[in-house]
Amino acid sequence: MFKSENIYSVLKNAEMFLESRGLFGTKRDVEILLSSVLKIESSKLPLIRSEKLTDIQKSRYEHYILRRSKREPIAYITGSSSFMYFEFKVNRDVFIPRPETEILVESVLKFLKRKNKCSLLDLCTGSGCIAVSLEKLGKFRDIMASDINPNALIIAKKNAQINSALNIDFVESDIFNKIGGKIFDTIVANPPYVSCEEYGLLEPELKYEPQNALMAKDSGLFFYKKIATEVDKHLKENGVIFIELNANKAESIKLIFLSNGYKNIEIIKDYAGLPRILRAEKER
Repeated sequence: MFKSENIYSVLKNAEMFLESRGLFGTKRDVEILLSSVLKIESSKLPLIRSEKLTDIQKSRYEHYILRRSKREPIAYITGSSSFMYFEFKVNRDVFIPRPETEILVESVLKFLKRKNKCSLLDLCTGSGCIAVSLEKLGKFRDIMASDINPNALIIAKKNAQINSALNIDFVESDIFNKIGGKIFDTIVANPPYVSCEEYGLLEPELKYEPQNALMAKDSGLFFYKKIATEVDKHLKENGVIFIELNANKAESIKLIFLSNGYKNIEIIKDYAGLPRILRAEKER
């Protein structure tokens, strides 16, 4: 694919190749992939634009570009993703952390400034990005993170080690079934919430991500209903839950929590102005 060209030409040719495969606006993509091959920050690429790749680097970069041309997400190709100032390992066992989910973490941290909450449960932890970020940035002394997928928990534990978040207890659990009698000040969750109909309309990149981390039965509402009916047993008095929303069904989700006796319900919007996070307290 690439001959003995300098780095500047390699980047331009990679961009044109991806455009020929129907991907556009890929300048950032090709730079991230090359910086991953070279193990440097992408901001430093202009400083070495006249240098040439070794045969090994060229071969690896071509492989990365071919994978991207098939719409594989950048994070799976490089094996890492940024979230809340930290780097997380990812593979196809875990959902790639999204900027929208940072709003959940920021909302919890903002709430903590007003309330003294020490214990936390992170449901559907996946890569562990929420639990790790809150352990590093919050003041939680007792954190549990659960996921039904044992392969996801392997990644989450690695991410905790990489980021020196050593006070998290990881548990293989289908929502609450292995949590036992533990109760928490705060529960957070980013559950699967894409309906079958919505899944068919997703971009090709999302089809690479684990289906069980995306899709939910009952028009995407299954886990909201399950969490809303069971969370009371695991929340302390005046405990609070933060849960990421399917923005298309925010009102339906709010009604689920209202009908299950929650109060002080707040809907927090994302950067695009869409309803993204629900915060609620349980009536006693």
